[in-house]
Amino acid sequence: MLGALYITVAIPEIAQGISLLIYFERGFEYINATWADLFGQPLGLKFGLLTMILGHITFNIPYVAVIVWARLVSMNQNLEEAARDLGANNLQTFIRVTFPLALPGILGGALLAFTLSLDDYVISFFTKGISTDTLTIFVYGLLKQTVTPEINAISTLMITVSILLVSVSLIIQSRYSRQV
Repeated sequence: MLGALYITVAIPEIAQGISLLIYFERGFEYINATWADLFGQPLGLKFGLLTMILGHITFNIPYVAVIVWARLVSMNQNLEEAARDLGANNLQTFIRVTFPLALPGILGGALLAFTLSLDDYVISFFTKGISTDTLTIFVYGLLKQTVTPEINAISTLMITVSILLVSVSLIIQSRYSRQV
């Protein structure tokens, strides 16, 4: 399974964007045609915000999975066994032991996914549809003409938000590791 995740990380982003475009296009054709055969008119599925969200989820799954997996592998399995020995069922063990220990990896994966999605142009471009734009696509559209003060302001805000998120993540991780 990890090999498949690593392969998807190594595939060029342009290939992923084109394959998502083809996948959604063919899928929508099939679903719309099937719906039309059953109910007399097509369902009307088209590219938009949902396809962009699904594309970004697909793009980010390998990165998040590797981070969370690394955290789960480094956990002490004796803690889960001790919780079960003390009478906790599987759900209680997950809520009180496994999830709190995995939380730094989950938060790290979420922050990485947010950062990658915020910066990603290719996946957004191929899955966006006509009426949907992201900040990255908007900035790229502005850059076609010239570098304006708006682009400088947006870039400064993006860098500031990224630094703040990394700082918050480091603070949470250091506090959590002191508690454990």
